[in-house]
Amino acid sequence: MSGRLTGDPTPDGEEHMGEQGRGRERLLRDEAVRERRGALCGRIRAGGMTVEDILCCEDRTGFAGPGHADGYTVVLARSGGYLRRIAGEEFFVDPSGGYLTRPGDEHRVAHPIGPGDRSTEIRVGAELFADRFDGPPVSRRFSVTGATDVHHRALLAAARNGADTFELAERLHRLLDEVAGTAGHWRTDAGARPATARGHARLVRDTCAALAADPGALRLSLEELARSVGASPHHLSRVFRAVTGTTLTRHRNDLRIRGVLHAIEEGEHRLRTLAHAYGFADQAHLTRVCRDHTGRLPSALRSLLADRA
Repeated sequence: MSGRLTGDPTPDGEEHMGEQGRGRERLLRDEAVRERRGALCGRIRAGGMTVEDILCCEDRTGFAGPGHADGYTVVLARSGGYLRRIAGEEFFVDPSGGYLTRPGDEHRVAHPIGPGDRSTEIRVGAELFADRFDGPPVSRRFSVTGATDVHHRALLAAARNGADTFELAERLHRLLDEVAGTAGHWRTDAGARPATARGHARLVRDTCAALAADPGALRLSLEELARSVGASPHHLSRVFRAVTGTTLTRHRNDLRIRGVLHAIEEGEHRLRTLAHAYGFADQAHLTRVCRDHTGRLPSALRSLLADRA
């Protein structure tokens, strides 16, 4: 039995793959699609888990909703970015990580940098979720390592290339183990005064949105980035690390490499072109940063993520 991404009907009778072929204008007019989750492009079912490949065509810059989560999910972003508010916590989601939901969570979404973001939603059972993700209260937003992001994208490539459900189930369990074991959960500044904590969280959200807006933003200097979000370079660098647990340099390079991986998935295989597009000095610079963040060379990733006829 093949685990290939399918066009299984949704509960309202629509075809996921059929959504992909519809024009964007029609998608943006379709309130049911916009409110549900955008254009659902494919689905994997394996090992009692369901994986959705989601292209969101929501165009509202303000928060839509509220909605309520109806299951346990682990969501991993692959491109673009958007704001999420879950159970009162607000954060920006970009390809450096994702977020968790539990049944009953009230959630809202906003798209300050526009539509077109891509995410993978993994829906799991209560026992599996509790085994991996229940513990001390932490932010719902998390970051993942470059190696984990590669395994996430390789899972989707395997499904596109017809891997069977046994292989996909094993890949899914390994991916969830990695997310749970290596994810860096954002901090909520619980020890800070409420007004200070809110200000720090807002600054980090604005910074993430600025960097995710387009590849050109990844070419900004630290001074230019700080100026765009109304902060000094020193204050921005200090607050970003305090909230996210990583440096701005590391986060920026994560986004550059994950942008390269997404472009490879979309069919761009010229490494020199990708190096220029994402602000690397040259192809050798791209290779060094890619190996540092993923443990692999860009040429190896190009083969791993390619669709095979």
